[in-house]
Amino acid sequence: MLLKINLEKNKREGESMEQTLYGKGVSKGIGIGKAKITETQEVGVSEFKIEDTENEWHFLQDCYQKVIQETETLVNGATSTQKEIMEAYVMLLKDPSLLAEAKKMIDQEKYNAGYAVKKSFSNLAQHFEEMKDPYFATRASDILDMGNRILAQMVQQEEIDLEHLEDHTILVGKEITASQIAKVNLQQIEGIILQEGNENSHVSIMARTNEIPTIVGARECMKIQDQQFLAMDGESGEITIQPSQETITQLRKRQEEWLDKKESLKQYQHKVSQTIDGRKVEIYANIGHPQDMKKALENGAEGVGLFRSEFLYMESNHMPTEEEQFQAYQEVLKSANGKKVIIRTLDIGGDKDLKYWQLEPEENPFLGYRAIRICLAEPSIFKTQLRALYRASQFGKLSIMFPMICSLEEMREVKKIVKETQMELEKSGESFDPHVPLGVMIEIPSSALMANELAKECDFFSIGTNDLIQYTLAVERGNVKIEKLYTKYHPAVIRFIKMAIEGAHQANIPCGMCGEAAAEKIFIPLLMGLGLDEFSMNPSRILNTRRLICRLEEKSCRELANQVLKLKTAKEIKDCLIAYNQDHHL
Repeated sequence: MLLKINLEKNKREGESMEQTLYGKGVSKGIGIGKAKITETQEVGVSEFKIEDTENEWHFLQDCYQKVIQETETLVNGATSTQKEIMEAYVMLLKDPSLLAEAKKMIDQEKYNAGYAVKKSFSNLAQHFEEMKDPYFATRASDILDMGNRILAQMVQQEEIDLEHLEDHTILVGKEITASQIAKVNLQQIEGIILQEGNENSHVSIMARTNEIPTIVGARECMKIQDQQFLAMDGESGEITIQPSQETITQLRKRQEEWLDKKESLKQYQHKVSQTIDGRKVEIYANIGHPQDMKKALENGAEGVGLFRSEFLYMESNHMPTEEEQFQAYQEVLKSANGKKVIIRTLDIGGDKDLKYWQLEPEENPFLGYRAIRICLAEPSIFKTQLRALYRASQFGKLSIMFPMICSLEEMREVKKIVKETQMELEKSGESFDPHVPLGVMIEIPSSALMANELAKECDFFSIGTNDLIQYTLAVERGNVKIEKLYTKYHPAVIRFIKMAIEGAHQANIPCGMCGEAAAEKIFIPLLMGLGLDEFSMNPSRILNTRRLICRLEEKSCRELANQVLKLKTAKEIKDCLIAYNQDHHL
């Protein structure tokens, strides 16, 4: 939404020289408005010993229950996306272990309640920060927020009012917690700027879902003063303090272009994903929650190419039961309205841990005990998920995909456990579809090299480029020191993609891609030329991808692929793809 800002009024209020800051854009769009600083003052806490431990514990419990009640009230008034986040927040608050250390400090060490909360929540947050999984590392801020809210209850400290904001507000802070964002009327928000945070944080996820321009990692953003006039670009990560008329005009033009393009993309919502010369492909959505299905369908998804089932495990405080999983799988299959849904089995380990089931530390966790290796070593956990999946299969068009398969032996062992699970379901009288397609994630070089044999053991492939790049190039994808080496354009990566597609087609099964490369504008013509059948991506990128595919010619894409396969360096390949897109005005 474009703003009508009175710049002359802004100048009269004391405009200073234009200043530019930078961060990392995690949600596209242009925001123009006034800053609202969200930082609350940290509650000061004294440390002293007490005699009446029982009374002190009751005092803490009373404040704790008030925070839970306040949070539950926020859940009731939240939007669907906020509600999901806040329900997880409430669940964490109600975890009995949350106050265990504080109770011990009061009962055994006779510390006052305030200090016990401050110390115990700080320790717990540090534990979360040390986890290798970025999802859990970002939960540390939630833990500290909970502790601070309990302390605020103890001293009756008033929080910064985020419920009554002016229109065209840009929120600015070190971090913004889930409890803070739940109080905000998102219609009043033009953007969010954070000193910390990352693309996996609750706020980043919420912002992308609601298309709110957002920048994180803006190290100098605390220079911004409350009510200062700002302009921001959620794609480039550029922030302008006290922007000039010229800067605003440029940004408004960029915003108009972005909105016009977004509106024009709606014509592709129900179109067939087909090239000029008639080759059809499927464009699917990558999702992590049943609620994401609505956004996928709104963006014209022809199905779900990747449902990340690990989020059911990662966002729970216990191993999800068969019934809990069944309900989630049933919900996403029903809401898909008969469209295909590929659900990936549990994919933890590496950089994804479970807080209630700690895996032993490993020197090389990405090469260690993870994904299908855990499932095969823990058949009871694996069978619980398979039972839930097969029970849900009668409610939609389900396909099951297994991650990190590296050999024929592994796939055969998986199929053996699948067969055992089916027999157990039959014996217990459960209804299910016995013909659910079974697929393999091609994300390890060995599976790409063995694609022609592996394809005979399954019904479909899906290439996971994120890990395929990592394992092919021996480059840890989260390591900033070597991030320049992590590239999809490397000739070896492209040759492995080609092997996977050809292996699938020799066995007459489809080959898709659910890695980030599937939505990369300059990479899509190459994938088309290599013969990829299915593209799966973030729902917000589907219409852009369909528009591009409808402008391609398969014959030309095949010629491009043949040209690329002769090139010897990543730079040559990337330059070739850029030139192709420019020459064809894509």
